[in-house]
Amino acid sequence: MYFFINDFPVDVIRDNFNFYEPKTVHESSLSPCIHSVIASHIGEIDKAYELYLRTSRLDLDDYNNEVDEGLHITSMAGTWLSIVEGFARKRIINGTLSFDPLIPPKWNSYSFKIQYQGHIMEIIVQKEDVKIWNHHELPINILLFGSPFTIGANSALRYQKNSKVTS
Repeated sequence: MYFFINDFPVDVIRDNFNFYEPKTVHESSLSPCIHSVIASHIGEIDKAYELYLRTSRLDLDDYNNEVDEGLHITSMAGTWLSIVEGFARKRIINGTLSFDPLIPPKWNSYSFKIQYQGHIMEIIVQKEDVKIWNHHELPINILLFGSPFTIGANSALRYQKNSKVTS
């Protein structure tokens, strides 16, 4: 479901997650991050955060008692996935870059950069607003919380929750 997340109704994903996740031991370094992304997608932010912590702290806390054998590079990448595809809920919907960000209750903000079709995009998610910068000489169309926006060349979009969008 992770690879085809846009092809399934949220209730089907939720039912599958609620059935399989409690049975999953998460010994693979890829397991917690993918489950974190899915938990974010279905709005289970506390579970997503719990799985994010497991992903990000796999080697730091030596969960599998094997850190002496080397680090889990996949878990490091999974930490990034948990934030970008999980909490920020980055998707490509009908060829358009889309975000529907959540923020874990224990965080005040998070940020990251991505490159999409040559555009360097900088995203900052805070409790009260979302800021997206387009560091490119051409504008870009995006979806934010399901609504279409155009971010001008070398410009920013600021979306204030419970308010209006400003550029």
